Order: sequence, then C-alpha cells, then structure tokens
Amino acid sequence: MISCNVDVVYIDFTRAFDSIVFNKLLVKLNHYGISGKLLTFVSAFLHKREQCVVLDNCFSSVTSVSSGVPQGSVLGPVLFL
Repeated sequence: MISCNVDVVYIDFTRAFDSIVFNKLLVKLNHYGISGKLLTFVSAFLHKREQCVVLDNCFSSVTSVSSGVPQGSVLGPVLFL
C-alpha cells in the first residue's frame, strides 16, 4: 500500500479586499504609469460609494465606503493585485 501526503494551504482574501486605502492605491497606480483619464476613471470607480445591509427585506442605513475594492467587479481583483 502506497501512502501519499497532501499539503493544503487556505488563504482568505476576503478582508484583504476591504482594507485597501484608495489614496495609496491611486498613488501606486500613478507610480506604475497609469495617469490621465484612466486614473480619473479608477478614482471615480472607487470614491463616493455607499452600501447598506439587507436581511429579510429589512435595510440598514446607508453609509459611505471609505476603503476597499468593490468585490464582484471586473476591476476588483486587478486593483487588488
């Protein structure tokens, strides 16, 4: 009988997406050569977002989002990297 060992590493990036500071991200993007209209677009994509929680058709109050990359978006993983 041959036995095999398997190593598994789980990494949870859920909170990492929420901890990105907008201004630092924009400075990094500018450092890597992203500027002009594209940088303005990314800035508008990140700033002035709001969110609320819905549970059993009950809505929480709306609050502004001050950090984090929108999860579920196409740009989210790219900006995270």
